Amino acid sequence: MKQGESTKRRLSPSDRLDIMTRLARELTAGLDMMGVLRRALALSMQAVDAAVGSLMLLDEQERLMVTVLLKDGGFVKPDLGLARRVLQDGLAGWVVRNRQPALVPDVDSDPRWLRVLKPEEKAAPAAVVCAPLLLSSRVVGVLSCIHHQVGYFDQDDLEMLQLIAGQVAVAVENARLFAAEEQRRVLADTLSEIARVVTATLDLDEVLSLILEQLGRVVFYDSASIFLRQGQRLVVRAWRGFEDDEAVRAISFELESGHIMARVAASREPLVVEDVQQIEGWENAKGIHTIHGWIGAPLVARGEMVGALTVDSREPGTYSGSDARIVAAFADYAAIAVANARLWQQVYRQLKEVEFLHATGQAIAASLDLDQVLRSLMNSVREHFRADAASVALVEEGTGDLVFRVASGAAANEVVNVRLKQGQGIAGWVAQTGQPALIPAAREDERFYRGVDEKTGFRTRAMVAVPIKLGQETIGVVEAMNPQEGEFKPADLKLLMNVAALAASAIQNARHFTRARDAEQRYAALFENSADPILITDEHGLIADVNRKLCEMIGREKEQLLGQEIATLFLNPGEMREQFVRALQGEGVFYNAEVVTRGEGSLPFEIRATRVFHRGRPYIQWVCHDLSERLELEQARQELTRMIIHDLRNPLSSIMSSLELIRAATMDKSIAVPVDQLFAIAQRSGERLYLLIDSILGLARLESGEAKLDRRMVDVEEMVAEVVEQMQPTVTAREMRLESHFASPLPPLWVDRDLIQRVLLNLLDNAIKFTPAGGEIRVEVTRPDEKSLLFAVADTGPGIPPEYHDHIFVRFARVYHEEARGTGLGLTFCKLAVEAHGGRIWVESEPGHGATFKFLLPLVEKKEE
Repeated sequence: MKQGESTKRRLSPSDRLDIMTRLARELTAGLDMMGVLRRALALSMQAVDAAVGSLMLLDEQERLMVTVLLKDGGFVKPDLGLARRVLQDGLAGWVVRNRQPALVPDVDSDPRWLRVLKPEEKAAPAAVVCAPLLLSSRVVGVLSCIHHQVGYFDQDDLEMLQLIAGQVAVAVENARLFAAEEQRRVLADTLSEIARVVTATLDLDEVLSLILEQLGRVVFYDSASIFLRQGQRLVVRAWRGFEDDEAVRAISFELESGHIMARVAASREPLVVEDVQQIEGWENAKGIHTIHGWIGAPLVARGEMVGALTVDSREPGTYSGSDARIVAAFADYAAIAVANARLWQQVYRQLKEVEFLHATGQAIAASLDLDQVLRSLMNSVREHFRADAASVALVEEGTGDLVFRVASGAAANEVVNVRLKQGQGIAGWVAQTGQPALIPAAREDERFYRGVDEKTGFRTRAMVAVPIKLGQETIGVVEAMNPQEGEFKPADLKLLMNVAALAASAIQNARHFTRARDAEQRYAALFENSADPILITDEHGLIADVNRKLCEMIGREKEQLLGQEIATLFLNPGEMREQFVRALQGEGVFYNAEVVTRGEGSLPFEIRATRVFHRGRPYIQWVCHDLSERLELEQARQELTRMIIHDLRNPLSSIMSSLELIRAATMDKSIAVPVDQLFAIAQRSGERLYLLIDSILGLARLESGEAKLDRRMVDVEEMVAEVVEQMQPTVTAREMRLESHFASPLPPLWVDRDLIQRVLLNLLDNAIKFTPAGGEIRVEVTRPDEKSLLFAVADTGPGIPPEYHDHIFVRFARVYHEEARGTGLGLTFCKLAVEAHGGRIWVESEPGHGATFKFLLPLVEKKEE
C-alpha cells in the first residue's frame, strides 16, 4: 500500500445485510422525494465507503430533474450544468444509455470518464462505481460513488451498489407516484379555488394575481407573468417573482415579430423551452434576471387569442411536458377570467355610457349659458374617459377658423382662444372633412400640429376628435387627449360622437336662446330709447308698458301709468276706445289724437296701432309721433311762403310799374317821365329779385353738398371794406355808426370770395335790422392763432336769449321781435357757407346787451387746380 493511501474498510455480509435492512426501513419511512434521495445516497456511500456520492433523478424522457451531491460529510449544491454534461457525455450517460452498472478502478484510463476538475477541489476523483436506477421499462436515475484512490472499489462494491440502486429505484418510483398523486390533488384543489374565484369576482387583476400565486403551488417557477393582448401587442398585466416592477411594466411583444411569444400566440399551443438563451431572437430585458427554463401557454377565450401565461426558471431544463399541460390549464382559467372581465367591462361600459349620456343631457337642459354647458360637458368627458384633457372648438363665422371655446384638464387656460385654420392639425382636419379621428400615436400622425403643445407645454400622446354637426354643417370639434388606459378604443369614438350630438343640441339651443334674448334686448332697447313715445296695452286696454319718451313728454312716471286704461290719457277717450276695439280685432289703426299732459296741457300725436302676440296673449302696440314740430314747421312754411311772395312781389311790382310807365310814355308822347330813372328802378328791383332767388338756390346747394367753391386768394381788409362800403348808405340812413377794425398784418385767405362776402352782408343786414337808431355796429377781424382768422360782427341791439343761440342757425328759425322780418334762411346760409370752408360760426349774446356773431376760417395754402 502506497504512502498516503487509506485502507478500505471491508464490510462483512452481516454489515451489508444490516445496511440493506436500514435502507429498506428508511426508504419506506417517508414519501418526500428529496428525503428519499438523500437517505439513499448516504447509505450507499456508507455501504461502499465512498468519499463523494451523487444521485441523479431523471424524468420520463431521461432528462435530468434533480441532483443530490454528498461530500465531505455534507450535502452541497450541485453544478447542474456540469451534471447535464456528465449525463450527456460522461460515465453516467453511458450507464443510462446501456442500462448497465460500471466499475472504473482508474478514471484516467477510462474514456467514459468526463475529466473536469474545479479549482476549489483538493483531490481529483480516482475510482468510481456507478449503477442505474432501473425499473422494468426505463431508467429513473443514476447512483454514483467516487473515491480519490485508484482501485478503491471492487466487484463486491459494484454488486452492493446494484442492490441499493434497485431498492432506491422502487422507493423513487413510489415517491414519484405519491408526488404525482399529491400534485393531482393539489392541482385539483388549486383549480377548484381558481374556478371559484373566477366566478365570484370580476376584478381581473385580483384573479390574475391569484392564478399566478396558485400556479406556484403545483409548478415551480422563479418568476411568472400574464400578458394581455392590446391591438397587435402583448402587454404584461400581472407578474410574480421579479425584483424590479418598473422594468417588468415596460415589457411587451409585437405579435407580428419572430419572438417566441409571437410563436406561442400564433400556434395557440403551450411551448416548453429547455433554455431560452439558446433561442434565436431572445433578448434579456434590462433589470430582469436571466431566464433559462421557460413555458409559454396562450390564453384563448371564445376562439380569440387574448393573451399568454409564462413561467420562468433560472436553470435550464427545468420544465417538462406535464408542467406545460398544468400551465396550459391555468392559462385556460386566466382566459376565462379575461373573457368574463371584458364582458363585464363591456356591460359596465354600456351602463356607464348610458349614465354618462343621461347626466350630460341633464347638464345641457339645466342651463342655456353656452360656456357653462360646454364646460360642464368637457369636465364630464374628461372624467368619463379618464383623460388628461378635453376641449371644444367652434368654427368662427366669417373666417372659418377653429377657435377653442372651452377646455378642461391640463393646460386648459392656455388652450382657450387658441385659433386653428381650416385643415390645420387633427382638429382642423376633422372640422374640414366632417370625419372623426381616432389617433393612438398623435405625434406620429402627419396631420398633427405641434404648435398647440409648444404653446401650452402639454404633450399629446393619444387623442380622439369628432365633429359637431348641425345637419350637414360642421360647426365645431370635440376632442379628448391622453387616456389613462394608454389609448382610446373604437367604442370611445362612438360615445364621443354621441357627446358631440348633445353638444350640437346645446349649441343650437344656446344660439336660439341668444338670438331670442338679443332680439328681446334689442327690442327693449329700441322700445326704451325710441325717439317716439310707445305704449303697450293688454287685451283689456290696460297699459302693460310705456317707454321713457312717453313719460318725459306727458310728464308722468312709469309706475303711475302701468295698469291705467289707455283711453284716460287722451282728450277724447271715446274715440280711443273705438280705435282700441279695431286694433284688437287685427285691423290697422292710424289716426291723430290729442294726449293730455301734466298741467292740463296737451300734445298732438300721430298714432299707429298694431296687434302683437306674446306667449299666446294679444297685446296692442301704440307707436306715437309728436306732431308739434311738424305743425310748427308747417306754420313757418306758410309764413315763409307769404314772406317770399311778399319779397318777390315788391321788386316785381316795381319792375312792372316802371315798364308800364315807360310803355305809356312811349305810346303817348305828351306824357313826360324820367325814363332813365325808371330803367334804374327796374334794374335794381331785378337785381334784388335775382339775389333773393340766388340765395334760396345757394342755400339748397350748400345743404345738399353740391356747391362747388370758387376759391381764390382774397385780401381780407379789401373784402371787408367793400362790404362795409356797400352797407354804409343804409347805416347812415338809420343814423347808426359802422366801424371796422383789423389786426395788422392779416394774411390773405384761400376762400370763395362771393360766399364769404354774402356771409358778412347777411350778418351786417341782421345787425342793422335789429339795432335801434343811433346804435353802433362793429366789424372786426383778428388772428387768434397761426392757423385761422376770426371774423366778428357786433351790434347794440336787444340781444338773443341763450336758448336760441343754436336754434337761430336752423332753417326758418327766427327770434321773434316786433322789428323782425325775413325768411329765416340768412343765418342758415351763413352756417353752411362757413362750414363748407372748414370753419365754424356761433353767437355770443345776452338779452339787452346786443349780439356778436363770430365765425372762424382756417388759413390754408393755395392749391393748384
